[in-house]
Amino acid sequence: MKKIYILIALTSLSFIQSCDKFLDLKPQDIQVVSKVEDYRDLLASYMRLLKTTDGSQKPVLGSTFLYPKFHVAAEFAYKTGELTINKNSTSYYDANLGEYNNSGVKIMTWMESDYDLWDRFYSFLGPINMIIDGITAAEGNDENLRNYVKGEALVWRAYSYFKLIQYYSPYKEDDYGIPVFLKPYDDPGNAMPQREKQSDVYRQILTDCQEVIDLIAETPSNQWNCAYEPRFIYGMLASIYCYKAMSAAAEENDWQQAITYADKAIAGRSFVRDQSVYDAMFDTPAQQTFRNDEFYLRLVDGRNGQIANFIDTYFQTSEWGPAEANPSQEFYAQYKEDDVRKKTFFRTKTDGKIIFDKYNISNDPMAFLGAGGIIMPFRLAETCLIKAEALYRLGKTTEAKEVLDDFKQGRYLDVEGSYTESDLLNEILKERKLEFYHEQDMWWLDMKRLQTRMERIVNGTMYILEPDDFRYSLPIPQSEMSANKNMVQNPGWNEISL
Repeated sequence: MKKIYILIALTSLSFIQSCDKFLDLKPQDIQVVSKVEDYRDLLASYMRLLKTTDGSQKPVLGSTFLYPKFHVAAEFAYKTGELTINKNSTSYYDANLGEYNNSGVKIMTWMESDYDLWDRFYSFLGPINMIIDGITAAEGNDENLRNYVKGEALVWRAYSYFKLIQYYSPYKEDDYGIPVFLKPYDDPGNAMPQREKQSDVYRQILTDCQEVIDLIAETPSNQWNCAYEPRFIYGMLASIYCYKAMSAAAEENDWQQAITYADKAIAGRSFVRDQSVYDAMFDTPAQQTFRNDEFYLRLVDGRNGQIANFIDTYFQTSEWGPAEANPSQEFYAQYKEDDVRKKTFFRTKTDGKIIFDKYNISNDPMAFLGAGGIIMPFRLAETCLIKAEALYRLGKTTEAKEVLDDFKQGRYLDVEGSYTESDLLNEILKERKLEFYHEQDMWWLDMKRLQTRMERIVNGTMYILEPDDFRYSLPIPQSEMSANKNMVQNPGWNEISL
């Protein structure tokens, strides 16, 4: 049996995650990876989604953990307008001149980019590929554990490539996909991969998802309750097909596939209009064991001994920080009084000012630190609204309205009175906007796939983000462009000095 010897240098990270059922992780260093248990420990050492049975965090290799950048709200909230720049912040606004400085203009005109996203995802994919590649032939007789480890790794590989293609690929140009690594490179420091077609990248993502589904059929998830879970996979697949359905990689059956997997994820779950239940879902201090029908996976803030530590995830209510999370009166007015989200998402201060406070409903006095956040990828609300949209796109408007009404039962007392848009599609999209306000990348990716046009006046000048604008795709980092002679920059960004 060939044994893999590993020497790994990890970059220090400050984030923590976990599950509700933990692996029995051995805390000692590992130099040789040959057994199924070694691969289990290796995966646990790279993801703080996993804990030891005593509840502690003990990385096997190095002193830190590595995993995808889940907290991306601060990256996209300025682009969508969910956040505006705090004019008390001298880093972005010159009060003497009464205008944004260069940094502020860059952010407000969609030219700012977080280069950490690219590095974080691809750094994570290296060890994930090694685990997937090696676990099949690893020594050991615990086939259930082998499937758990491989399945969990496959889920996160599919997730990572899906997010990378959403962030970095122009929506309507198939040639500009992303590099795809499936096996560890013998010489990773000198690898120079090319960009694959988007259609090929999606094919690989869907192949990984199907392999996970097959593994779950053979070994159901009953020990490992992170992403190796059928509803999470089904919810992710519904989201993949919805996003893909109008892209350059679109196929005829995409909308139907979105419905098929949405049905699988939704089965047996329901929306119940209960203010306390909805509040608890977004309450950061709530225990990680909290469950309800509305999410498949919940990553929680790390303050006060909780699971995750998503620093500055939402830039909540700081008076002097870089951002203001104050909703426009026009948008705030779209929430009806009988909508449970209105009370959960917003708070009126003593001076009458309405502020966004979605992730601080417990009124934590330390909220100004901005270290709050809950992340629930592909939660039930998204799955249900995807199904409603897919039915509409296929001309099944009666069924689409039934699905939308079912969702609205969990949000409004007066369901019929909640309808305000002129047609059903706009009503579905309105509910997506109300539901996912200030929630990670949801608004930005909807704008991208729906070909949204946006105007902004910055320092007296009108700036326009056109449908399929090059700024809807993040630029490939200059470090990657310099190191990889085969890398091609996204159109538009190749004419910009980054």
